[in-house]
Amino acid sequence: MRAPTAGHSAISVEALWMWFKASPTPVPIITDYYLDDPSTQVLLGGGTLDTHPNPGFRVTGAHGLDGGWGIEAIGFYVPSRSTSSGVASSGKDGSTDLMLPFFDVTIGTENITEISYSPEYAGNAQQTLSNDLWGVELNATRTLAPQGPWRVDLVGGLRYLQLTENYTITTSSPYIPPEPADIWNTTDRFDTHNRFWGLQIGARAAYDSGNWIGSGMVKVALGSMQQKVSIDGGLVTNDYTNYGATQTFPGGYFALPTNIGDYSRNVFAVVPEVALSIGYRLTPAATIYVGYAFLYASDVARPGEQINRNINPTQTVSYGNDPPVNPAGPAQPTFSFSTTDFWAQSLTIGLAYRF
Repeated sequence: MRAPTAGHSAISVEALWMWFKASPTPVPIITDYYLDDPSTQVLLGGGTLDTHPNPGFRVTGAHGLDGGWGIEAIGFYVPSRSTSSGVASSGKDGSTDLMLPFFDVTIGTENITEISYSPEYAGNAQQTLSNDLWGVELNATRTLAPQGPWRVDLVGGLRYLQLTENYTITTSSPYIPPEPADIWNTTDRFDTHNRFWGLQIGARAAYDSGNWIGSGMVKVALGSMQQKVSIDGGLVTNDYTNYGATQTFPGGYFALPTNIGDYSRNVFAVVPEVALSIGYRLTPAATIYVGYAFLYASDVARPGEQINRNINPTQTVSYGNDPPVNPAGPAQPTFSFSTTDFWAQSLTIGLAYRF
């Protein structure tokens, strides 16, 4: 949307559909055997997850001041969206045993824990990713002298961007008849919050030809990315109450007492954006348009990459230890930040109105 002339205002409302860079889930969650065996198949995890497409909206308001100056405020919101995948085994004779692989630091080699084990208990595991993205801008604009059908606005101001993601792994391993009915459910949860504050500069050019308007914009923001990672996990079971009331124990399979908690830091980040649009004037005041935009962030924490598969299984009941547990050996897993870049592409359709 072009900056309005002095004394005038404009507002635009857009529907948008965003495609995020897929979220990495590099750790194998379920296999059919030990991970260091060349014939082992990865049945869950060890890839990426995405929630495409993510619908949302953007609103822009602008007001023209004297001398070619103006102000504008922009906000967009892409609400939470989730995707899941899973694997299950009946535990009956002939079924595939589901195994959760990890590097066992107490013995210095690959190990597994059974999620299902024929013919004693069935099992299922699921991974779920959810995410949302939103941001706001407050800019000053300066319109340069028009050159024929061309008009150029310089842009500078403040930008805020927030990406929130959560990656959850759940398992269930109930006994099958004639064993007694029981509950053995685990949860491992990894949440990431990336919040960017920065100063930005940019330029926007528009070309008018009759009722048609084409425009392009480029902006780049420099600032601080606050990265926060929250890790939690636990086991819910009634195996230790004679299959009566359930108990909750700290620690799942990847979220254990040594890495459960909240971690945060601030790093320098760059957030550029480019956009193209083409519009048609329905009236002198109203314009409908379609567009494309590409948004990039140089340094973010994504949840699946925060998993450390170096495990000391003596820390939790989840690995088959009777309560109370007596941890022994290295304090693993530990936590350290793992980061990457992020991008979001969007297609938009909108209506702008000048008054």
